Amino acid sequence: MAPQTVTRRKVAYATLQEIIDDATRLTAADAPTTGNWSKGQIFDHLARLMDYSLDGFAIRMPWLFRFLGKHYFKSRILKNGMLPGINLKGDAKKALFPATVDDQTGLEHLRNSIQRLTSEPQRFPSPFFGELSREEWDLLHRRHAELHLSFIAEP
Repeated sequence: MAPQTVTRRKVAYATLQEIIDDATRLTAADAPTTGNWSKGQIFDHLARLMDYSLDGFAIRMPWLFRFLGKHYFKSRILKNGMLPGINLKGDAKKALFPATVDDQTGLEHLRNSIQRLTSEPQRFPSPFFGELSREEWDLLHRRHAELHLSFIAEP
């Protein structure tokens, strides 16, 4: 039996508001997911990273990951987006892997996190990319949302 191909949406966000608008629309339409996480889990995962960028991270990556993130992956991801299939491990998995969250709770968390991003100026260093400007953080959050929200099918 051949492996099943997962069809993902093509998604691009020019603003943080577009993320919440799309997530709200997909939730209202009860759109199905094509990946392993529910919509609530996807929203909660995105919101957690947003919260950590505002409040600071409790995790630290090994030096090689930090070096590669800062000098190789940062510009590629900010320019081209993220690829699926990264499996979080250890402390990163504990911090970012979503528990079971219903869609509305996850959506509300995402809405609150995006509101904070638009109103709070501080940003903490990324454990993978190091220091990022507010604009780079916002772009990274948009790229991250493009990856995960692409796994929610059009209704």
